[in-house]
Amino acid sequence: MNTPPSAPSPHVLRLLAAARRRTDAVIIPLLERVGPAPARVLAYQWGMWDAQGRPAPGSGTGGGKAVRAALVFACARATGRPDTDPLVAAGAAAVEMLHTLSLLHDDVMDGDELRRGRPAAWRVFGPDAVEDAVRALTPHAVGLFFDTLPEPAGLLGSPLPRDPATLRAPARATAVLGDALVRLAQGQALDLALERDLSPGVAATLRVHADKTGSLFACACTLGAAPAAASDLASFGEHLGIAFQITDDILGIWGDPVVTGKPTGADLSARKKSHPVAVALTPAPDRCDEDVPRQLLGLYALPRPWTPSERTQAGRLLDRSGARAVSQAAAHGHARAALTALARACPPHEEAGEDLRALTAFVIDRPR
Repeated sequence: MNTPPSAPSPHVLRLLAAARRRTDAVIIPLLERVGPAPARVLAYQWGMWDAQGRPAPGSGTGGGKAVRAALVFACARATGRPDTDPLVAAGAAAVEMLHTLSLLHDDVMDGDELRRGRPAAWRVFGPDAVEDAVRALTPHAVGLFFDTLPEPAGLLGSPLPRDPATLRAPARATAVLGDALVRLAQGQALDLALERDLSPGVAATLRVHADKTGSLFACACTLGAAPAAASDLASFGEHLGIAFQITDDILGIWGDPVVTGKPTGADLSARKKSHPVAVALTPAPDRCDEDVPRQLLGLYALPRPWTPSERTQAGRLLDRSGARAVSQAAAHGHARAALTALARACPPHEEAGEDLRALTAFVIDRPR
C-alpha cells in the first residue's frame, strides 16, 4: 500500500528554518569573494537572487531544505557540543556548499532543466558559467573551517597562528569534508556509468546513493557530533542519506509536480536508473509477471526519446512491477538502521536525540 507523504511538523519546520538562517549568515559573505559572475550563479542556485541578479521573491526559501545543515546543528546539541561553536556553523555551511556544488554538476551532466520549480542554473547562465562557479566555490568550502580561527591560518600565503595546535580541529573537519568530496566524485562517476547499463541492478544503484547522498549526510553528522559519538552518528547519517535518496527517487516518479517543482514523472521521462526503476528491471516472479521487466527493458533500450504513448506505457509497467512498494520498504529499512545507530549515541529515552528523530521522520514522509 502506498502511503501519501505528510506535511513537515512545525518542529521540523523550525529546525530547517533556523539551520537555513544560520547557514546563510556564513554563506552570503562568501559571494563577495568569488567574483560577480560566479556569485550570480550561486546566489541564483541558493534561491537568493533571480536570473537578473535581483533579490528573489521569498528570498532565502528557494535554495533547498537545509536538511544537511539541520543535521550538523542537531548532532551538536544531541552530543552536548555547543551549536554556537563557530566550527559547527562552518560545518553546516560547508556541507550545504558541497551539496550545492553536487546539484550544479548533476543538473549539467543529467541535462535536468528544472530545479526547485525554476529553470536550472545551467539553463539560465550556461554550462561554462556553472563550471566556473563550481571552481570558484570549492576552495572556499574546503577552507571554511580555517576562517573560524582568531588569526589567519596559513592559507593563501597568510601566516600561521601563534599556537599551531589550534589548527587541529579545523584540519580534522577539513579532512572529513574532503572525504565526502571524494565520495561524491566516485558516486557521480558510477552514476554516469550506470546510465549506459540497461539493467544496473539494485545493489549498484544503492552504491551510488551511498556515495552521492549518504556521504554528505554522514559528513554533516560527523562535523556536528562530539568526537565520542561521531562514529555512531556517521552511521546514522549514512543510512539516513540513503533513505532520503530512495524517497527522492520515489518522488521523482510519483511526486506531485506542484510540490516537487518538477513535471510529473520527470525522472522516468529522463530514463534515470533510480531505485524504483532498478527494482522494476529486475525479474521477481513473486512480485510481478516476468513480462513486465522484459517490456520495460525493451523501452529503455530504444535509441531515441520515448513517444508520449511509450512514456505512458513505461509508467504503467512501473506501476505493475510493484517497485514503488519495494522502494518505500527499502527507504524505511534504511531509516530503521539509522535509528538503530542513533540509539547507540542518543538512547531513545533521552531527549538529546529528539531533533534527530524528528528529522528522520521528515526524511521518510516528506512531500518533496
